[in-house]
Amino acid sequence: MTQYEVECNNDKVIVSYSRGKLKRIEVKKGTLDLEELATIVPEKESHIPEKWFKKIEQKPKDGFFKPAQKAWMEFYHSQTGLDYRFMGADGKALKDIGQYLKGLTGSEDEALDAWKFILHRWNRLEDFYQRNMDLRFVNSQLNKIVNQLKNGTNTGKTAARNTADDLRRRFAD
Repeated sequence: MTQYEVECNNDKVIVSYSRGKLKRIEVKKGTLDLEELATIVPEKESHIPEKWFKKIEQKPKDGFFKPAQKAWMEFYHSQTGLDYRFMGADGKALKDIGQYLKGLTGSEDEALDAWKFILHRWNRLEDFYQRNMDLRFVNSQLNKIVNQLKNGTNTGKTAARNTADDLRRRFAD
């Protein structure tokens, strides 16, 4: 869909075309005078008078979200045998995760690789994080999760268990 902004007599209108045909007219400022609008807005995009119409550039689509969502859904299914119930809050959480990872890595492709790395190494996290497989939780704990995967730091029961295991190994030798 292509959108154009039209300003006429202190009025502002957004005109949308789909497949070359007029699809939608939306008033942003002022009032809509249908007779005047009918003389200005053509039915076909190819008949647009360029001097009055300003094309609105579309934002590029997020290259992280869809592949990251697919990776999460596959990961969740492989871990639980269930399909993940993806809600609006999960979408926001995944977008926030993407923004954070883009900030760390510098690009969408590398952020996606980092997300897949996190999922691939999920079993190396503390049990507490492994059990809480909810995107909102992952987003809220992302600093700790990334730090744990990067530095291998363990705290709490996992650290105590690992220390106890190390001691047992030393005495067994």
